Amino acid sequence: MSYKALYRIYRPQDFNEVAGQEHITTTLRNALANDKVAHAYLFSGPRGTGKTSIAKIFAKAVNCVHAPVDNPCNVCENCVGITSGVISDIIEIDAASNNGVDEIREIRDKVKYLPGYVKYKVYIIDEVHMLSTGAFNALLKTLEEPPAHVIFVLCTTEPQKIPLTIHSRCQRFDFKAITTRDIIGKLNEIIDKENISIDKGAVHQISLYAEGGLRDAISMLDQAHAYSPEHITEEDVNQITGAVSLGMQIELADALIQGSSTKAMELLNALLAEGKEVRKIVLNLIEFFRDLLMMRNLRKLDESNLLYQNDQFVALSKGVSNRFIFYALDVLNKVNNEIKWSNNPKIYLELAFIKITDNEVGSDSKLLSVIDDLESRISEIEKLKSGIDAINQRVSENIIKEIINEDEPKTQTISTKPEEPVEELQKEEKTEEEFDLFESPSIEEQLCDDLDNTYSISFVEQVLNNGSREDKNTLNNDWYLLRRSVKNEDEKFISKILETGKIVASSIDNIIITFTSPEICNQIMTPANKKVARELLQNHYRRDMDFIALPEHVFNDLASEFITLWNQGKRNIKLSKITCDDLKDVSQTKNQEQDNIKPKVVSDAIDLFGDIVTVKK
Repeated sequence: MSYKALYRIYRPQDFNEVAGQEHITTTLRNALANDKVAHAYLFSGPRGTGKTSIAKIFAKAVNCVHAPVDNPCNVCENCVGITSGVISDIIEIDAASNNGVDEIREIRDKVKYLPGYVKYKVYIIDEVHMLSTGAFNALLKTLEEPPAHVIFVLCTTEPQKIPLTIHSRCQRFDFKAITTRDIIGKLNEIIDKENISIDKGAVHQISLYAEGGLRDAISMLDQAHAYSPEHITEEDVNQITGAVSLGMQIELADALIQGSSTKAMELLNALLAEGKEVRKIVLNLIEFFRDLLMMRNLRKLDESNLLYQNDQFVALSKGVSNRFIFYALDVLNKVNNEIKWSNNPKIYLELAFIKITDNEVGSDSKLLSVIDDLESRISEIEKLKSGIDAINQRVSENIIKEIINEDEPKTQTISTKPEEPVEELQKEEKTEEEFDLFESPSIEEQLCDDLDNTYSISFVEQVLNNGSREDKNTLNNDWYLLRRSVKNEDEKFISKILETGKIVASSIDNIIITFTSPEICNQIMTPANKKVARELLQNHYRRDMDFIALPEHVFNDLASEFITLWNQGKRNIKLSKITCDDLKDVSQTKNQEQDNIKPKVVSDAIDLFGDIVTVKK
């Protein structure tokens, strides 16, 4: 057989050629240079990370003609003989097939004989964890006190299976998985020497699929070259490994994020038709969502990872929340465990896709969607609020004062460009469209003297004495979705006003809503507006309830008084009457036309800025 596998051709022959294990090679080289070689070593770590290769390099270094040296010369007769395998003093044993007591006893009997060609006999026992208990016991004494001319190097991928008595007799070196960067560097060296034509993306794919094993990476490169001798592409690598291409992963993940179960099923069927395994699809999706999570939170992980340079991937990471990614990973991890024991794994993956994209009311995915929507709206509100606050500082402060405090209404024009003339805009304003913020002249004319007619203290007492914190929290959870229940323009306007407030107390049938401005309370408590508000609340919460609107500072005073009396042991508490100079009795206010109920400037402001509009005194 003339052909030799690439991983055998490019097995490292000295410590300088070893990739990714500097912490081990440095230690061994220092020990060799100072002639402080131990009698037994235990090399543990993942497959394909260089355990056996370093053991052979170590065997050459201790037996080099020029020893003590920190690296074998690879030109002397000893180094060349060990490399070619003609020197029988370097004994490599596979413990997986020689794991009995008799084999170990044979080793024990032969160690006393001196080496025939070199200074040290080196026993390299691979997969040593496969030895039986009796074999380990037979090895103990020899391992603890071997002859001066013998060195043991034990290699294993599962160190937890080795008895502690063996551990204590060896110097242990833990090999780590080789980084993607180191694997890519080594592959590029081989590609240059072998004149292999391959895409940069394909090299990256191989390094990812190797999962930290350099030997696996070189074997995949060898296999890909045999599959496509002329030129190796990413798709060629995906074909030989059974992996899902990056483009298909992005498309499938996007379908799941968008809640399109139909598209997700079509893509799954297409992948299965290509011969992809269900388990490989699941693992690829888990890795993809993991990368999304890393991209969202750490922005950039690895310069050599081409995934983080993909525009579609970056765009997808910006459009999904951590909450959804964790949810998808939980579902996919569960599927990954279930399909191990199933004869029909496709069913489990289909059910997982439906669960992730489920849009039914009350489902986990629907709840996540609502929460993400709320968080997005809150974020937009905060940004808009910051912008409006900045504008208010420059332009609106004096205008608002005039609107609230002046008896004589005036026409105002707000412009973000102060240098532009405003005379033409002022001429177009009409009296009925002037800034009359939540307080029309007709309301002022019809005010009554008894504040309790509108702001009944007995209503507040009833709510606080029979309050339900659980119901208040339930109502507040859906408070900012009021606009979804509107049926006409009046309810749309009222919903935007209500969403600027907050439910602070509930007794099931009655609630208290607080606002920052007394003027808003006066407006929402007029009979016409209150009727619309009650109908909206009934539609939204599916139950009839009455309410009272109070300024925040008024309610805080009443709540403090109530808590004080409650702590004194009093029940069925009576509170002081509501007093506030800016609150008005609007109980007898007649129904206003729509233009009076909703002044144009207010509707314009709400349409422009949404529910972040508040009225400041």
